[in-house]
Amino acid sequence: MPSCSWGIPLSPLQSKFAASLVATTLLVVILFFVAYPRSAYSHSDFEFGFDSFGGEAGVFRRENEIVRGLGNSVPGSYNLEFGQINYWVLEPSQLFIDDDDSISSKKRGGPAGELRKRQGGADNGGGERSRTVYLTFNTCLQPQRNNTGETAGGGDNDEDVPKLPQLALYLSNSSSNQAPGPGVLDRPQISIPVMLGYANFTFNAAGSIWVGVYAPDVEDGTQWSGIWNYELVLSTRKQYHGYIEDQFLYLVDSDNEAALLITGNMTTGSAADGGVDEEVGGDELMGRPPPYLMYAQNRGVSSRFQGLERSYCAVTKLAQVRPGSLDVSMTRRGLGNLPKQQFHLKELNRSSAYFGYLARPNSTNPSDTSGTLWRAMRINTKKDGNCQIIYNLPFCSEVAYAVPSNPTLFNMDNLTNFYDDIAKSWYKNFSYSLQQIQCNASSSAQYSLARSCADCDAAYKNWLCAVTIPRCMDFSSKLPYLAERAVGEMFYNASSGKNQTHPFNITDIPLPLDGANTTHTKSSRNAKIDQIIRPGPYKEVKPCMDLCWTLVQSCPSSLGFQCPRSESWGMMQSYGARDLKGDVTCSFLGAVYFLSSAERKWNWISGGGGWIWTLGMAAWFAWTGL
Repeated sequence: MPSCSWGIPLSPLQSKFAASLVATTLLVVILFFVAYPRSAYSHSDFEFGFDSFGGEAGVFRRENEIVRGLGNSVPGSYNLEFGQINYWVLEPSQLFIDDDDSISSKKRGGPAGELRKRQGGADNGGGERSRTVYLTFNTCLQPQRNNTGETAGGGDNDEDVPKLPQLALYLSNSSSNQAPGPGVLDRPQISIPVMLGYANFTFNAAGSIWVGVYAPDVEDGTQWSGIWNYELVLSTRKQYHGYIEDQFLYLVDSDNEAALLITGNMTTGSAADGGVDEEVGGDELMGRPPPYLMYAQNRGVSSRFQGLERSYCAVTKLAQVRPGSLDVSMTRRGLGNLPKQQFHLKELNRSSAYFGYLARPNSTNPSDTSGTLWRAMRINTKKDGNCQIIYNLPFCSEVAYAVPSNPTLFNMDNLTNFYDDIAKSWYKNFSYSLQQIQCNASSSAQYSLARSCADCDAAYKNWLCAVTIPRCMDFSSKLPYLAERAVGEMFYNASSGKNQTHPFNITDIPLPLDGANTTHTKSSRNAKIDQIIRPGPYKEVKPCMDLCWTLVQSCPSSLGFQCPRSESWGMMQSYGARDLKGDVTCSFLGAVYFLSSAERKWNWISGGGGWIWTLGMAAWFAWTGL
C-alpha cells in the first residue's frame, strides 16, 4: 500500500488526490515560465531560437527588440536615432552557405563559441568546422547640427561646439549573449571601434554571430536633426568595405579653377604601393575603362560627412565634387612609363583648399555598394588667374602642369598647341644637327661607349620641353624657390595701364614691382610668351639642374652644350634643386607632389629639367642674358 513520507499508509482515494495535486502544481509552474520567459533565466540571461530562412535574411522579434537576419556578404542597412540600438544575426546556414569544398575545417582548443580574433581562432573544442568572417561597417549618414553652417563633426575653428559621437558596434558569437550592446556587462562580447565612420574586424566563427549597432545619446538632442544610416556586412569571402591609409592619389598641379591628379602605377603588384593589384597590366589595362573614381570636398563648405572621412558609403554619396564633373583618362606619363589613371577636376573655386578622395568600387554593378576608399589628400587652387593646366601634349607628352596663360585670349586647347608647337619646331632644328653625328659607327668611332644618339635625343627633348614650357605659379606666392618673370608687363587684361583688381587682390601685389629692371625677371624665358600669350607677371618653378647635367653627359661635345658652374649666379637664376621630401621645388617632366622618395628615383635620362647654356645654338633661345 502506498505510504507518505512519514510512513503513514494512504488510501487509494488519498493516493489519487496526491498525484493530482503534484500534476497540477507542475502545470502551474510550466505555465508561469511560459507567460514570463525572463523569469526562467538568472541574471536576465536569455536564449531564443530562430527559424531557418533558407539562405535569405529574415526578421525576428524578442519582445520589443527586433533582430534582423544578415545574409553572407549582403549588406544590412538601417536607420538609427539617438539612444537606439539595432540587432543583427548571421545564422549558420549563411555562415556555411558556400560549397563544403571551400570550407576549411579547423580544430583548436577553447570553449565552444568563444569569440577571438582571427589569429587566435574561434572554434568548438569538439572540432566543428569554422569560417573566417570579415566584418566591415560604414556610417553612411549622420545627424546635422541645427541653426549653424557647421557640419555634424564640428568646424575646424569652432572647438566649443559639441562633436557628434561615432556609432558603436558590439559583436558576440556566444549563445549566452544574443543582444550585444553597451548595457551588457556579464556576458561575452567585443566592442569594435568605429573610426571616422569605418570599422572592420576579422575573426573565426563556428555558429551564429550577433551584432549590435548603437547610436549613443547626447546631452541635448535638440541641437541636432536627422538620423544615422549605416551598412553592416558579415562575409566569409572578402571585406565588403575597405579603407587604405596609404596614399595612392597624387597632385600633379593646379590652377585657379582646376586641378590635375594621378594615381600611382597600376600593375599586378600595385597593392605593395598602396593601390589594388590589377588582373592585367600594360596595354590590356590601358584599353579597359578606368577603374578608380574620385571625389572632392571644398574645405570651406559645410560637409555632411565630416567625421565620416573613412566611410566609402558616406564619401561616395555625400561629396560635393563627384565623378560626373571630372575628365578621367588613362596615361603612361611619369614614373616607369606604366599605366596610371588621371583626374582633371574642373570648376573649382580660386584660392581654395579641397580634400580629394580616391575610391574604387568592387564591381560595375550599380546595386553593389561595396568598394575601397583611400585617405584624403589636400588640394590647393591658385589665386592669380594667369596660370592654366595643360596635359596630353602630342609632342611634349610628359608635360602636365600649369603654364603662363591668358584666359581672355586662349582656351586650353589653343594654349596646349601653342607651347607644344614651339617645342616641336625647335626640336626639328636640333634633329638636323644630330643627324650629322655618326650614330651608327663602330664602337671605336662612336662619341661615347656609355651613351648613344638615342640617349642624346631623349635628354634633349626632355630638356627642351621643360625649358620652353615654364611651370607657372602665382606671382603673389612667397615660396623662396620661385623666380619672378615678366614683372615689366601688365596683367593679362590690364588694358588701362594699371594693375587689375580681379582676380588679384591689390594688396597681394608688390608695388612697385621689385626686380623690374633686371634682364631675367623683366621678361619670360621665351619672348613669344610675352608677345603672344601676354600673361603678365607670374613666378616660375625653375627647371631642375640635373637635366642640364644629363644632356651634357648624353650628347656629343661637338653640339656645344654646357651647364653653368655650381653655385654661380647663372645657375641660381636658371636652375632649381630637387627636394628629397617630395615637394616640387624645381620643374621636371612627370613631376608629382609628394611621391615617396623610394618611388621618386631620379632618372638621369628622362627626369629633371634645366636651363642649358649652348655655344653653337644660343641663337635658338630668346633669352641669352645668362
